[in-house]
Amino acid sequence: MYGQKTSKQPTTVSIEIPDNPVPIDPMIYGQMLEDCNDKIIYGGLINEDGTENSKVNELLKPLDMPVMRWPGGTYVHEYDWKKGIGPKEERPVVEEFAWKGVETHQFGTDEFLQWCKKMGTEPYINFNMGNDPVYGGSLGDALSWIEYVNGSTETTFGKKRAFNGQEKPYGVKYWGIGNENYGPWGRHTTETAQQYAERLHRWASAIHFQYPDLQLLGVGHIYQWNDTVLHRNGDLIDFLTKHFYMTAKVNGGKLQNPEYTLFSPAKVEIHLRKNIELLNEVNQHFNRVDRPIRYSIDEWNCRHSVFAGEKYQFTRNDARRQFDVVTIAGMLNVFIRQSPFIGMANYIFPVNGHGLVRTIDEQEAYKTPIYYIFELYRKYMVGNKLNLEIKGGAITLPVEALAVEGAISKELNRGDIKLNYIDGTAVMTEEGVIHIVLINRSHDKNQKVNIKVPDGYLPVTMWKIENDDINAANSENERENISPQMVNLSRKFLNSAVTISPCEFIMVRYEKNK
Repeated sequence: MYGQKTSKQPTTVSIEIPDNPVPIDPMIYGQMLEDCNDKIIYGGLINEDGTENSKVNELLKPLDMPVMRWPGGTYVHEYDWKKGIGPKEERPVVEEFAWKGVETHQFGTDEFLQWCKKMGTEPYINFNMGNDPVYGGSLGDALSWIEYVNGSTETTFGKKRAFNGQEKPYGVKYWGIGNENYGPWGRHTTETAQQYAERLHRWASAIHFQYPDLQLLGVGHIYQWNDTVLHRNGDLIDFLTKHFYMTAKVNGGKLQNPEYTLFSPAKVEIHLRKNIELLNEVNQHFNRVDRPIRYSIDEWNCRHSVFAGEKYQFTRNDARRQFDVVTIAGMLNVFIRQSPFIGMANYIFPVNGHGLVRTIDEQEAYKTPIYYIFELYRKYMVGNKLNLEIKGGAITLPVEALAVEGAISKELNRGDIKLNYIDGTAVMTEEGVIHIVLINRSHDKNQKVNIKVPDGYLPVTMWKIENDDINAANSENERENISPQMVNLSRKFLNSAVTISPCEFIMVRYEKNK
């Protein structure tokens, strides 16, 4: 019923330069760290003894990651920041409740912030706003944490920071108030939107009273939740967070129901568009047109569930595959299209798990296919977004079946949606260079594409990420199995159709003819 409708004519992609260009915030290429028992931090970013994995740093540094969220995530509901400062040998080792691992506190506030400085990454700290009577964090804990990080040495906790070796305040700008408070995750009990909105109002008011220049992020979710939280706190927060997880079922190393995974970013875009309407209304209501609240997609990736004999089981450790190239690029395309309303996004995670980099041991690591997506987007898909129209082969799918979990409002999941096989975005850099990204969301059919660009622009370079097998991956023994190929282009490219293979990614660079 939902099979591919083939077209004899190539897909046409047309790019226009808008009269009023809209900037893309590079913060959409951010990342997130959480100690979730899958070697994300311990055994990933750093070794078990607390020393840094130099190979991981070597691979992550070129990505120029704009922002890094820490310490979570579900784990934040039980995280006590005071246990992660001071002499390392005196820090406690505790069992985690959320992820059933062990927290040694060797990677605490100072280590995180010093690592961010080394990597040239803007730090973003998330408060423990859990409501567990033993493990939940208080407003006082949050204010003390800010004081430790940003306070002068005349303050109690600023003095403690200096005693621990950091005289100068870190100057952290981004602070998240809570994490998925709408759910019973880890050491947290479900809150209603009204309950969270009132608590957020108290916390944000107190924080802004002492630290008016900080950027605060409140917890968002589905439309009704967001409506309540925004109308109570529209004058206090700068971002509302949302979480989206595309999902993939893998059996015998092969993607099952491929259309539902490969086209899943379209479902995210449906929900973002509806919530952007709310954001516009709230920004008008609070007179924040010049300083608007924006969305931060604080957690996102493509989660794999692998068939294990009797059922599919979620795992962070399945390899990132060629089909993930399309899902990850598809989400970044959504964030670009919905700029400037999407002001930040944090992929989960940079190391191991669903990550960009996988470690082999304490001194060795390699790049997964999606590493290259972030590398190319961060380097080239910056500047102002361009108008892009796609006409060609399409498929009709039920919205509800598109495989996404997270901030999904059920009332928006009805009906069918017609989607082009080719998806893409285009940007213009400050230097006037045009970069176009196109992906083929078909899992088994080539797509021919004609690209029409503004007059006077000539093709220069094309990057391709492809593999004959959409389930292929990189590994310790085949580290370059999937990696970008760069092709120098001639004028002939302007008048010819490019063939994009199943789950292939291409980026084309155009420069003004001189």
